[in-house]
Amino acid sequence: MHRSTVRRGLVVLFYTVCVVCAVRVWNNYARDNFSIVKLRQIVNSGQETGTRVRLLCFLMTDPSVLHKAVYARDTWMKRCDISLFMSSAENKSFPTVGLNVFSGRDFLAEKAKASWIYVYEHFRDKADFFMKADPDSYVAVEILKEYLKNCNSSEPEIYGHNMYIGPHRPYGGGPYRYSGHYVAGEAEVLTKEALVRVVTRGMSNPRCLHHGRAEDLKICSCLMEVGGYVVDTRNQFGQDTFLPPLLMNTIVTGKYNERTSWYIKYRTPYGYCPSVECLSDHPIAFHYVTANEFFLLDYLFRIRLRLIQQLSIDLSHLKFNGTRYSKNT
Repeated sequence: MHRSTVRRGLVVLFYTVCVVCAVRVWNNYARDNFSIVKLRQIVNSGQETGTRVRLLCFLMTDPSVLHKAVYARDTWMKRCDISLFMSSAENKSFPTVGLNVFSGRDFLAEKAKASWIYVYEHFRDKADFFMKADPDSYVAVEILKEYLKNCNSSEPEIYGHNMYIGPHRPYGGGPYRYSGHYVAGEAEVLTKEALVRVVTRGMSNPRCLHHGRAEDLKICSCLMEVGGYVVDTRNQFGQDTFLPPLLMNTIVTGKYNERTSWYIKYRTPYGYCPSVECLSDHPIAFHYVTANEFFLLDYLFRIRLRLIQQLSIDLSHLKFNGTRYSKNT
């Protein structure tokens, strides 16, 4: 049998076992009267810890690829307090916010800049944390909120999958060079203070979100220029909470390959190991999620959340390891 066939079979088996186990556990508690709605109310109200977290989420899209944002819209984004879709053209039925920017990947940084300005001008007082996610990302919103309960929205911080570039390398187009820590991949989360600093102070610098790609690297550079921090979002065991890209490909093969070599280069000094042992038991976000995987992940997380409520599992211990990196580190 071809090795690729075996690998695909292992992936299918993995998902099947997850579903079967989850359903069996769920059936043991199905006789009790509770609902996912109640759990979301507990998380959103902060009933368990006395802390309420308000989260705004937005995706960046374009008219030609709007269909790719449907899966996020119809699954995890429903659980954000505020959900927005930023595009180069308004679409009232989807709906999208029409920004005065060009379409295409070569204008991602400009679109991100316009998006953050729009969020600041219209919603800065309506949320505590502000997240930009990719259309092919899945975010466990309730789990993210539990981590954010142990964060301070008054601190100028950004959270996401940690990466490193340096020293002083050109990247993402434009004349500028970048170095240091940043977050990339499926999502980036700004505190309210980070949002305020980036828009009111950082964007006066032409270097901040200069045209081109690599908007994730550029927003981190912009924040650190005004005294902000990139936070190490691994947990106390050094495990990733924002999961790495090409996750299943690497775990199933158990080794690096040409598709992951680029990633390893930007993972120093955090390191990367192709094993589930390096991943948190309470993951926040996944990247490069396919259409079918959106609904599978959503199903599995709904079951998980029901069990958390039924078993009264305390999630107040969930926190990032807290190491902060500034412009000079």
